Amino acid sequence: MPIYNAINTLKSTAPLTLQQASAFMGQLTPKVQMQIIAAIYIGRDHIHSNTWSEDVMLSTDYIDHIPPKDYAQIVYEKNSALVNYLDSIERCAVNTGFNLNDL
Repeated sequence: MPIYNAINTLKSTAPLTLQQASAFMGQLTPKVQMQIIAAIYIGRDHIHSNTWSEDVMLSTDYIDHIPPKDYAQIVYEKNSALVNYLDSIERCAVNTGFNLNDL
């Protein structure tokens, strides 16, 4: 599932239980799992922005300190804000011409 499909699926199914978050993440490739987690954190850091901050790292390197075993827990914990975070990253990406597949 490409990153844009994963974002749309996640936005349409949130909020998730921990078990649902685990099942969702389990159906993604490791690369897309990393992209989703990076998208959540980058989106959070740009929640009130329309473009990227000057120092943003548009890469999965943004979350390289987070072990993959924690990804489902993160999705679960960010439940109440997931849609806002993902809307934020999509808005900034559109406004700057950034393709989220390049995360």
